Amino acid sequence: MPKFILHKHENMNRLLLTTLIALFSNVSFAQFESITGIVRSADEPLPFAYIWVEESRTGFTSDADGNFELAPLPQGTITLLISAPGFHPVEIQVSEENRRNDLRVELEAQIEELEAVLLESEQTGLSRKSPYNLSSIRLQGIQSQNDPNGIMGIIRQEPGLSGAEMGPGIVKPIIRGLGFSRIVTLYQGNKLENHQWGADHGLGVNDIGIASVDIIKGPASVLYGSGALGGIIITQDATGYLKADRPSGQFSTSYNNVTRGFRTTASLGGKFSSHWFLATDLGYEQHADYRSAGGRTIGNSRFRLGTLRLHAGVEKEGFSNKLSLTYNSQQLGIISDQEMEQDHSLATRPWDYTRQLPFQEVQDYLLSYNQKTQGEVIDTYLHLSHHINKRQEIETAFDALDLGLDQEHSYINARVKLRHSSLTHQFGIQGSRVKTTNRPEAIDILIPDALMLETGLFYLVNLETGPYFLEGALRYDYRNLTAYADKPWFIDANFLLPEDPSDRKLSRDFSGLSGSLGATRTFGQRHQVKANFSTGFRAPDLAELFSNGPHPGTSRFEKGNVKFSREQSYQFDLQYQYQTPDFRGAISGFVMDLQDYIHFKNTGKTTDNGLQVWSYYQSQVRFSGLEVEADWNFHPRWKGQVGGSLVRAQETETDSPLSMIPADNLKIEFRHTALKDHSLRFWGRWNLTASQHRPAPTEEETPGYGLVHLGASKSLRLHKSNYLEAALMVENLLDQHYMDHLSLLRPFHIPSAGRNFRLSLKYSF
Repeated sequence: MPKFILHKHENMNRLLLTTLIALFSNVSFAQFESITGIVRSADEPLPFAYIWVEESRTGFTSDADGNFELAPLPQGTITLLISAPGFHPVEIQVSEENRRNDLRVELEAQIEELEAVLLESEQTGLSRKSPYNLSSIRLQGIQSQNDPNGIMGIIRQEPGLSGAEMGPGIVKPIIRGLGFSRIVTLYQGNKLENHQWGADHGLGVNDIGIASVDIIKGPASVLYGSGALGGIIITQDATGYLKADRPSGQFSTSYNNVTRGFRTTASLGGKFSSHWFLATDLGYEQHADYRSAGGRTIGNSRFRLGTLRLHAGVEKEGFSNKLSLTYNSQQLGIISDQEMEQDHSLATRPWDYTRQLPFQEVQDYLLSYNQKTQGEVIDTYLHLSHHINKRQEIETAFDALDLGLDQEHSYINARVKLRHSSLTHQFGIQGSRVKTTNRPEAIDILIPDALMLETGLFYLVNLETGPYFLEGALRYDYRNLTAYADKPWFIDANFLLPEDPSDRKLSRDFSGLSGSLGATRTFGQRHQVKANFSTGFRAPDLAELFSNGPHPGTSRFEKGNVKFSREQSYQFDLQYQYQTPDFRGAISGFVMDLQDYIHFKNTGKTTDNGLQVWSYYQSQVRFSGLEVEADWNFHPRWKGQVGGSLVRAQETETDSPLSMIPADNLKIEFRHTALKDHSLRFWGRWNLTASQHRPAPTEEETPGYGLVHLGASKSLRLHKSNYLEAALMVENLLDQHYMDHLSLLRPFHIPSAGRNFRLSLKYSF
């Protein structure tokens, strides 16, 4: 009789890796004999189970009645791994002496507790059982790579996430209606401070070397202080090379016809016997002006990006560290407000990638060190980083600098985790030093020089008792922001700080508490409820307090208000989740009262040289919303997804809607795998966006639209662990003419991109 070895607690990552390798395999093996059998569960046939043959590195599926035949066979003992979605995998070893044609394989249903696997984030200290609204999005599939919008092109498909864009090269994240300096982005563990207050300043990072993105929706100031009022976006580096027994990597290239854009990336990494590892990622892309529906070219939307990343460190049991250096260069065209007016378009000839006025040049240098230790009782996490951001906006002439800003950010994040039975304590400290400097040769000055010092202390505790997971946190922050306008070029430009202090210096302090308290309750094995109350804050940014000048690339003169107080939110979240082995559905709702909310408005006035005067205001507002999502594996080869969200926001005193609030939206997606080895994949998505008929008093109503996207990919195993994958995607298949309500180009009636054919090739080794 064959020897059965059941691995009920098999590492699911190993199973996933094994299955993926099996899907690509095309290797034949020597003729010997055949084996037949049946896969069953609870005495019922289990259709379309997957059988992996370890010795020949090949795989196949059982038929609709659970029957399978393995022929021909390799010599010697055969190791079979049998798996199916929602069942514990079984490993079988069959020796030459015990081969037979009536193998009966019994799989046990994998009915686990909801969220039983705690995917703890080393950067936040939170787990999947936390009452926060958490989600994770993988970026490693070929269909999610090489998007002209970078990371934002993928993560804004998540319910509750949107993007404010100025063309494909400049896209800012919006979470539940909050964006700009209310969202914290963690990249290499660093809390990015790269002038995210600016409407024409994009996220500033791309997806080169990124495996996944974790998202916290809702106030997370208790974890990362000011700026996390709306949520957190956390990038996770790809580390597949740490699990390989030899250097591994990938090379990819793609073409997007809507921008006539080319993108090439490469990654290589390896771990050595001494536990050391080295890795590098690099990429370059360039795009011409994009085309809207009907083939209209949107002038000066061209852009190019270049990225180089280097990593080195140690990975071993109980200890790991990583030193990373990233260089990122961007050249971004700025679309004119008058682009749609006759004789004012900046469009040139097709396939034109040359720089054109006006444009931005942005360079980032980021050096970071991350270290973690894991023990039976104590875990530690340490992050140190220094980020240099150089930004210049060139509008009047190629040899003139209209706006030049340099920023240096030193950041520390340290945390200690103590476990005591079912009780866990975490203590953390974070600190930032951000220095912003105007370049003396710049023609215009929008904001003064400034130095920001910030320190935060927090304590987080959770208790797991029976079906309950309780979590609470408390944090104190102090921020000092000092503005300087004492340099000769400020005096020559007649730049004045509010109240015109004699020493041309002005300082503001902000401090206070934030916290959260919540619980997760599991009912049986399939139902779960999360409830969380949190209060968060955001100190006004440099532009909101001190801006007093023309913004190059726009028609605005922007004015801040130094007397602003900090924003303070009070939010309640509630989520219900239902899960079976083949289905997961969740519905989430939230209500937030936000005091002293700062927003930007056109005053209706103009300067002597014709610029519109925009200013900042504070008021009391209320946000509320709903998100739904469902994943259904209704067949081993078919998967469906549904996700949607709605947000409402208005000033409480006037009951008038706020600006830049996303319209109601719904996503429906299907995926299918074909061929015996599952190497051919098809997918389709329908994005429905309702009309935004609740515009702010300064906005216009935006019509709704529907976008259809289709794609297919084929993977081929070339030799051992070498694979070639090709994909063809068609985005906006019906060439829909539309403008998203969050588009920063919408007020000027500039449409978004039309139909796009994207061809991608990826070679993995």
